[in-house]
Amino acid sequence: MKKFKTKKYHNNRKLILLFFIIIFFIVFIYFSFQKINKSYNNIVLFLLKDMNKEKNSYSIVKNLDYLVSNYSFDDSLNKIVKNPEIIYIYSTNNDTYHEDPIITDAINYLQKNLKKLGIKSIVDDKKITNLSLEKMDNAEKDMVNNHNISYYIDIQKALIDKTKITINNKNYSKILFVLEKNNSNYQKIKTIYEKMNDYLNENYPGLSRGILEKNDKIQYLGENNLLIEIGGLDSTEEEVNNSTEIIALMLYNILGDKM
Repeated sequence: MKKFKTKKYHNNRKLILLFFIIIFFIVFIYFSFQKINKSYNNIVLFLLKDMNKEKNSYSIVKNLDYLVSNYSFDDSLNKIVKNPEIIYIYSTNNDTYHEDPIITDAINYLQKNLKKLGIKSIVDDKKITNLSLEKMDNAEKDMVNNHNISYYIDIQKALIDKTKITINNKNYSKILFVLEKNNSNYQKIKTIYEKMNDYLNENYPGLSRGILEKNDKIQYLGENNLLIEIGGLDSTEEEVNNSTEIIALMLYNILGDKM
């Protein structure tokens, strides 16, 4: 009889322990759900606010895409924070009158290669109608103003031919750095170009065409604006893309420590 009671006592203890374990998991799941729900509500509220602010420029889908691409939820702060943008890539070759598909592909390919190297960037691959911020439409202004941009890079194609070069059995289009002499940020940009030029000369001899200083006024989107020409009139897509891979490595090595 005593043995039976002892066995029953142990069974009761197991039931009580199981009961408390179940209660613990219920409480844990409840608070986890509350936390997730709070995060979700913050995201929804932000999205609605953003859509209302830009309702004339963006559809719901574009707002959602913009939110996912540019914002994240900081769990420690329990709020939405803006992701830092580093490089803004565009091309003034794609103006109102024409568009160069090779350059359009190149700037998107540059973003892809930068991403592999851990450098975040955004691409404006549409036709540039007005480079002046004051004349841009709301969508264009948003691309420029609503990001934390460290460098602007204008990728162009030179109006010359015979820029092909073969290095280690691989064909490239030569690269040129263009600098405006009257640029208010002249010395800083020149220093960056010199480092880039040295990097190319050391690692890919003959790929760089050097630094071209111009008196002509060049329109820039921002203070730290780089103008890089890839290839020329007879450059192929393969040659330009091969050079674009090198440009990504160059940016990583020269600007990476400043990002």
